[in-house]
Amino acid sequence: TTLLYTIKFELAKMSELERLMPVAYRRLLELQQLVESYGRGDESVLNHIIGLQEQLAADCDRLDILVRKEPPQKRHNSKYRFDQLMYESRALSDSLQRYRHQISNKEQERMEREELLNRDFTANDNSDTILALDAALSFNEKVSHSDRGLDALLDTGAQALKQLREQRSSLSMIKNRMASVANILGLSTTVMKLIERRSAHDQYLFYIGCCGTVTIMFLLLYFVL
Repeated sequence: TTLLYTIKFELAKMSELERLMPVAYRRLLELQQLVESYGRGDESVLNHIIGLQEQLAADCDRLDILVRKEPPQKRHNSKYRFDQLMYESRALSDSLQRYRHQISNKEQERMEREELLNRDFTANDNSDTILALDAALSFNEKVSHSDRGLDALLDTGAQALKQLREQRSSLSMIKNRMASVANILGLSTTVMKLIERRSAHDQYLFYIGCCGTVTIMFLLLYFVL
């Protein structure tokens, strides 16, 4: 009971953004697993995938509004996590479209093969049959070639997106390092100014001490002699 009360208390302290962001990421992970299953040929998960996509889209719309309302000191981190979520969601949508396109092409090729196998041929129209078969084979070859071209374009786009993501991570690391170096340089500048100020004070004290010592020696000589 105490543990349950503690959990409820912690959840009550969390903002809507902090509660919704993990939910959206869990849905994204589940969606990724379902898309991979669909790509392996399990077409029964398609309706579940579509439902999850709609829920995730609604979560992203709400998160976009919440991120804009975040305080300035928290907005940068929240915006980064939201951008990552949107990037992964779009990548999964692209993968799903590619898988659906491949399955559609395979189904079309299967239907064309069945149509060719089930077509009735007669002995009196050999030339027409040969021409029709040649046209069907030519069309099938063009469709297969177009399919391979689209797959190549999609793979190239996926690689480009992956490289952009890696470059973004590298730029973020460089930005953080530059910020650290700038902080260190700012601290070093402050320390140098303090050292210079201390040196100037030490010079003043030295001159004052010299003047005081000479004055005391002069007075001693004056009164002794």
